[in-house]
Amino acid sequence: MIYRHIIVAVLVGVLASSPPVMAGGAVVGSAGPSEKVVVRGTPLEQGTNIFSGDVIEVGAGGEGVVTFGHNAMARFAAESAVRASRDTTNIGLELLRGQMTFRSTPDQPVVGSFVDALVQANGGKEAVAIVAFRNAKLVAITAERGALDVSAGRDHRTVTVPEGKTVEVALVDDTAPKADNAAGAPPPDNTDSNTKRNVAAWTTGMILAGGTALGGALALSKNQPQLTCPQKGALVSPYAFPCD
Repeated sequence: MIYRHIIVAVLVGVLASSPPVMAGGAVVGSAGPSEKVVVRGTPLEQGTNIFSGDVIEVGAGGEGVVTFGHNAMARFAAESAVRASRDTTNIGLELLRGQMTFRSTPDQPVVGSFVDALVQANGGKEAVAIVAFRNAKLVAITAERGALDVSAGRDHRTVTVPEGKTVEVALVDDTAPKADNAAGAPPPDNTDSNTKRNVAAWTTGMILAGGTALGGALALSKNQPQLTCPQKGALVSPYAFPCD
């Protein structure tokens, strides 16, 4: 009987100390040189595993780097938050606020998202994407290298963004009354009148601006002490990285 109690105690201890992967969270990637980054309330150190469901939060003046293998990786700007996930084939990066740059490769596809919009490499080829909240209601997507497929809107219409071009997507309130509603018509049935759902919708369309130039304007923080500016640029972009 005493041995049974000891075994139970050991099992309870093991379960209490199990890492997230034992709770069903797959390893998404590994942290690169980062600064002022917190995951699960703990400062992120280089080499630490990122698990599916983790939210990577970057503080003011910080920068986050995560590598996924097969030359795929991502960088997160200061004051950004990104939720990471993984399925059998894709890495998922949901931008909650701020800005991220990610590289997707044929061997390790990376899919970016915000609200209900998706950003992925066209044709499964290698691509580098910049996704940035310009304000609370407007998101800009730049194809810095390769072409991107961006799906947004209630019908999830997809457009292809050529290399060096940008599209903007607006976030709209899906619960707003329709313009063609008859005057005096009762509001739509909603069990919670305070509930609002944002959806992504096309706004200004494609902007004729070079992706590399916009990449400079949207450049991620250069406060990372471990790497020089050209070295940080080489992590993501094969082009000359803007170093002031």
